[in-house]
Amino acid sequence: MKFFSPLSASIFLTVGVSLGLGETAREIVEHRISSPYQAGDTTLRVLLPDRIVEGRHYRTLYVLPVREESDERHGQGLQEVRDLDIANRYDVICIAPAFFQMPWYNDHASDSKRQDESYFLKTVIPLVEENYPVRTDAEGKLLLGFSKSGWGAISLLLRHPDTFGKAAAWDTGIRVDLGPMEEGDRSERVMKFWGGEENFARYRLSNLVDSPGSKLGPDARIFYYVPAGVRAPGGAALHQQMIENEVPHRYLFEPPRRHSWTSGWIPEAVDFLLEED
Repeated sequence: MKFFSPLSASIFLTVGVSLGLGETAREIVEHRISSPYQAGDTTLRVLLPDRIVEGRHYRTLYVLPVREESDERHGQGLQEVRDLDIANRYDVICIAPAFFQMPWYNDHASDSKRQDESYFLKTVIPLVEENYPVRTDAEGKLLLGFSKSGWGAISLLLRHPDTFGKAAAWDTGIRVDLGPMEEGDRSERVMKFWGGEENFARYRLSNLVDSPGSKLGPDARIFYYVPAGVRAPGGAALHQQMIENEVPHRYLFEPPRRHSWTSGWIPEAVDFLLEED
């Protein structure tokens, strides 16, 4: 079977994949993407299970980056997922999009080239679904992130509950919402990344959970996983708010860990996302 053929006009293939039934694909495949929602070209990385069964459609695990493509100070999520053999252990296709600028997974109010939510929903997911053997239902799309991308995972699920099945977020960047953060610093970030308070309110997690949780159904679809540290008070506050608004979720507080993809938190988060009912 052959993926990314024919090519969409908006994607440039850099490393191809051509598999026959029963063959293996052990390497991460990279594609260069040009999107009207980003200020420059970005990379889409794909990790397939070793064996792809013809005619089968696979769940996708979207491994959301914390920072822009050029900045890997927290490690590379998809590399850690590969090292843990997640694709084979859970029989899932793992996808890591990249962003030209630091993402908070929202559309900026005034910068037309910083439309990260639209880029993910309208460029990345359609390209994956059109060119790889993946499920297109909500239950087939899972979101994994930490820090800013943990915020993004929860925001995307709460704003688009019919598009995604579950979100797992570790050490989420909640301070810009529920503190602790100096007001001047918070206002500066809101203006830079959201374009103002009005737009920020549309994506603010404490606003998104401040409504009946029935839209997520009776089962827990959010795993809020937080270590002790500067983000813990805000995490505890959001957890309490989800309880009060009857938003089903799993919450885990743990001792401190290094703020990185490689600090050992991924297995439990992935198990929540991909465990079979």
